[in-house]
Amino acid sequence: MGIDLTGLRALSFASRVYNFNFCNSATLGRHEIHFWKQEFEAVRKDFNFDYDETLTVGAFCEPLLQKLGAKKITSVDASAFEGASCIHDFNCPVPDSLHNQFDAFLDFGSMEHIFDVAQVIENIVKMVKTGGSILLATNANGFPAHGLFQYSPEFFYSVFCERNGFRDTSVFLVNTFRPKLWHLIKRPVVLQRRNQIPFEERMMVLVFSTKIGWVDQLSVIQSDYDKTWTKFATGRWAMWKSQDISRWKKILHQVANPYAYRIASEMLESFRVRRGYKSDRVLIDPDRVDPTKFLTEISALMDSGIGHRPIEAHL
Repeated sequence: MGIDLTGLRALSFASRVYNFNFCNSATLGRHEIHFWKQEFEAVRKDFNFDYDETLTVGAFCEPLLQKLGAKKITSVDASAFEGASCIHDFNCPVPDSLHNQFDAFLDFGSMEHIFDVAQVIENIVKMVKTGGSILLATNANGFPAHGLFQYSPEFFYSVFCERNGFRDTSVFLVNTFRPKLWHLIKRPVVLQRRNQIPFEERMMVLVFSTKIGWVDQLSVIQSDYDKTWTKFATGRWAMWKSQDISRWKKILHQVANPYAYRIASEMLESFRVRRGYKSDRVLIDPDRVDPTKFLTEISALMDSGIGHRPIEAHL
């Protein structure tokens, strides 16, 4: 776990666009610096401080967060081996003393290593103050042996929603081979279907959100099930039937070896997903986004489901 170039850009984006207040920050684990001096200099214009020896590779992140305005930093970890300031297993509820304490909660690669996902989310939600912010960076795809989990954008949109006391949630995928542009993923509820995301790519996921209120119990329902259940309750629901299978699929099943059919269908699915992904995401350059326009224009885009083109860099 650590702050690499993508994590550094995410902190810049959080500060410059989301106006994070880092004054009292919590980190899940104690994160190291993984970016190089040359990488810092590439995004130097977004910071009001210079590179120094406290930011060298392998150093812990507290000096970096202090340069961003942090006055108090609490690192929470299940073990003391990296010198965390609070020893607590995130598989268990955090103590009341940590509730509503933090202006910012930051994680750069810890949550995928913790078994009880629901408890992790509940702890994060309870620790952040109303008006506070969340920045999470974790695995989305292509890291099956790295941790216990890989996460989908749908998960974070379903968790950090208004009924759970959050707004202005943005979920980005970052292709590790082409990290310059971030892929803003549209909410499935806007698309009226599940996202199309290539499954051959190595992707990180970045999550930004703002807490606007407290709820006693989180309600997390995948959006398309929520929609289906609503249709069922209103009598506008129809069960899928075998006659809905296309004629060409029925013919192929009759004449093709089942394994060959599966190979061909997966190749077709890969092509379809790649094509669909181009309209399901919006490309942005986080270093050039205009912070005065981002939240209002992105909110309109995400709510309307329109604008399937790359966002101009000046947005």
